[in-house]
Parts: sequence; C-alpha cells; structure tokens
Amino acid sequence: MKECRVRGSVTIYFVLMMCVLVSLIMTSIISVKVSAGRMQAANGADQALYSLFARYDRQLMEEYGLFFLNAGSGGSDADIGSCIALIEDSMDYILHPNKGLALLGGKNLLQLERTGSAVTAYTLATDAGGIPFEAQAVQAVKETAAADGMAFLQEKLTERQKVEQEGKALMENSSADQYGAVEAASEEAKKEREEAAEEAAARGEVLPEEESVEVPEGFINPLPALYRLYRKKVMDIVVPDKERISGRSVDKNSLVSKRQLSTGLGIIDATGAAGGTDNLFYMAWVIGHFGSYAHPKEESCLAYQMEYLLKGKYKDKDNLSAVIGDLMKVRQAANMLCLYTDPEKSPELSMLALFIGTVMFIPEAEPVIKAILAALWAYAESLVDVRALLSGYKVAIRKDRTTWQTDVEDLAASGGNIENLPRDCAGGISYEEYLATFIMVMQRRTLTPRAMDMVESYVRGSGRPDFRLDACISALSVRISIRSEGRVTFPVERSIAYLEM
Repeated sequence: MKECRVRGSVTIYFVLMMCVLVSLIMTSIISVKVSAGRMQAANGADQALYSLFARYDRQLMEEYGLFFLNAGSGGSDADIGSCIALIEDSMDYILHPNKGLALLGGKNLLQLERTGSAVTAYTLATDAGGIPFEAQAVQAVKETAAADGMAFLQEKLTERQKVEQEGKALMENSSADQYGAVEAASEEAKKEREEAAEEAAARGEVLPEEESVEVPEGFINPLPALYRLYRKKVMDIVVPDKERISGRSVDKNSLVSKRQLSTGLGIIDATGAAGGTDNLFYMAWVIGHFGSYAHPKEESCLAYQMEYLLKGKYKDKDNLSAVIGDLMKVRQAANMLCLYTDPEKSPELSMLALFIGTVMFIPEAEPVIKAILAALWAYAESLVDVRALLSGYKVAIRKDRTTWQTDVEDLAASGGNIENLPRDCAGGISYEEYLATFIMVMQRRTLTPRAMDMVESYVRGSGRPDFRLDACISALSVRISIRSEGRVTFPVERSIAYLEM
C-alpha cells in the first residue's frame, strides 16, 4: 500500500504540472494571438483609412491639384456615417480574410470582431477660413514647380508700383475737371476782345495786336475733343468687342464666402498654409488656375474668375468694369509720369499748352492749361492702353516716346477716335499679367474665400450642381473598438491627412 501511494503522488504531481504547463502555454498562445490581433487591427485601420482617402475627388485633383475627400451627398453636409461604413467595410477584409470567399477560404487563426467605431475628428477644406485649402494649393505648386514665373511677375509688380507712385504725385496737381472753368474764361476773354475790337472800329482805330506765340497754321485745339472723350463711358471705348462681354451672374447666397458653412471637428491641418515663403507658392497657384476676360472659364458660373477674385462682385460685367477702372488709374499715373519726365514728351506738352492758351485768348493761363492737357492726354493714352490690353496686346509699364501711342492733334482731327490706335509692345505686360500683379498684393483673408467660391463654381458648372467644398474632408481621425479572441477588447486610434500634420 505504501508503494502504491508513492506512485500515485508522482502521477498526481505530473498531472498538476502538466495542467500548469498547458495553462501557461495556452495563456502564451492567447497573449500572442491578442498581440497579433492588435497588429492586425492596426493594419486594418490603416488600410481602411488609406482606402477611404484613395477616393479623393478626381476633378479637384486634375483641375486644381487639390486632394480632398468629397463626403457630401446630394448637396448635404459631409456624410460622416458613410465614411464610417466605408472604413468598417474595408477593415473587415483584414479582420476576416475569408470575407467574400465562399469556397476558397482558409483557416483564420485570429478571432477579431469590431465592437464599435467612430470618427473622433475631421477637418473640412473650408475650416479656419480655408487654411486646409491654402495648404493644398501650396503643396500643389511645390510638387509641380509652377512658381517659376513668379520672379518675372514680382519684377513687374515692383516696377509697376514704383511708376504708379511717381505718377500719382504728378496727378495730384493735374485735373481734367478744371476744363470747364478754363473754357468759360476763354469765352469771356474772346468776348472781351471782340467788344474791344468793335469799340476800336467805331472810333476808326485798329486794335493793337497782342504779343503771342506763333501758332502753326491749321492747328486745332485738342482740349474739346479730349474732354468729350473724357466724358464718355470707359467700357464703351476700351472693350474691343461689346458682344463678347459675359452676361453671367451668380447668386451670392450660394457662394462659399457668403453662405453658412459646415465645420469640422477637432483637427485643423495647418501644415503648408500660405505664409512667409509659401505665400509665393500660393499666389502662383491662384494665378495659374483661374479664368479671366482674356481666357474665360466657360464651365464656371462666372467666366471672369480673376476679376471676381479682385472685386468680388456677382456679375462678370461688373467685375470687368471695376478692374478696367483700376487699370485706368494705374495707366494714367504711368502716362502722366511720361508726359512730365520724358525728354521729348515734356517739351511737347509745354509747347502745346502755349499754343492752346494762345488760340483760347488766355495765354496767361498756360500753367493751368498744361495741367489740364496733361490730365486729358494721359487719360486718352490710358484708354488706348486698356483697349490694347483687352485686345490681347502688351503695354509698357514705363512709357517713353517709342511706346507712346497717341497724338493729340490727330485725336482732335478724328474727334477722339482711338479704335485703330492700340498696338503691341514687345517686352510689355499683358492683361492677365496686370491682374496677377493686382492679386499678388491682395489680403489672403479676402482672396482665399473668393478662390474657394470659384473652385466650387467651376465644379458645379461642369455637371455637379450639388458639390460643396464644405463637405470635402482633408484630415480625419477614427477610434475603433476590437474584441480579440472573445476575451480582450482594445481601441485602435488612427489619423490620416492628405498633408502631413
């Protein structure tokens, strides 16, 4: 009996040890499977997010180089529920490798089940005044080296601003509005001279001739013709083809910059947003992606997009008119500078003022007449310049006698007709380049909302009327709860963005 108890104790000891060993092995196996499940779940979450963000809006990418996930549905806000469904569906192919395989499936060594999922944060293209939008635009230019031409535009901008500043100082002392007073003084002087001549004739005397400048034979006072030109509507003169002017308009309440926008939750991806050096890239993107009068964007609700960026009006015609007004101011300053500083135009201006003062019987008013003539002549030259720009020609930023286009005596003879005067200037600046220099000095808080207006407008006009930029996602975070081996539940948190955060 004693010997049997000894043998039984060994067996019991062995059984107990085996139970402990098996438990340890099973625990190790479960631990390994849970750890493998964590990795599998993490990989599944990553793949699901990559799969979701691979559905970026192709039209935005192809037309503008922008990567956004269009989560809108039928003109509604971003459908986060649909995003979760797509994430879950994609993730299930990792959690359950046999998904969709009825006959050829193999053994799944890991038991993983989703117990819940939610989007914890997301950023929309329009959040924070469009910072994600700007960041995407900057990245698009960096990747395509599309900013190469900006050095040229910066040079032209600097030159334009310098000429404009110098010309403005001269414009302050010249005004075409004084013409009425000078004309009245001329009529009064002429009447007085006629009365004096009649009185002298009645006495049998001859009125002595006054000392005056010898005026060339056939000289025509250009001021009346120039003033009539000054009083006409600018649009009627400078637009070469009136029928070409777009009649399009837009409902302001449909624009990104005017309507109440949806907002994201939590994440704001500010990486790459325009600022410092990146501002150059952002401006390059803006200048390179929008239409204008020179090259209308037919699919957009407003064809003159660059003009809209500058002026923000809701009709193409109004934006064009406002931009033409700005061009006229800039060109007047440049042309005034030429009239007063060019070694050939300046003496011609003074000589013409003397001739005009003589024929108007008010030679003493020559300084005032010179100022009026300079203002009207610079204005007429500016009309020709702007008409040239709208005709597709280039215009010199700083004028000299070789690039000057008008002759006041010819204008007087033709009644102010300028239709055939515009010509191209090699080395000058085009209409769209002028607009670009205007855009380069805009405040971004004004420019970016208008740029988003035009991007959305283009997409809507090309066959997607319900498209909304404030339903486009640029970054997203998710939390997914996973139960592994029926025992352990753990969360998987992942974030993804089209730009690094």
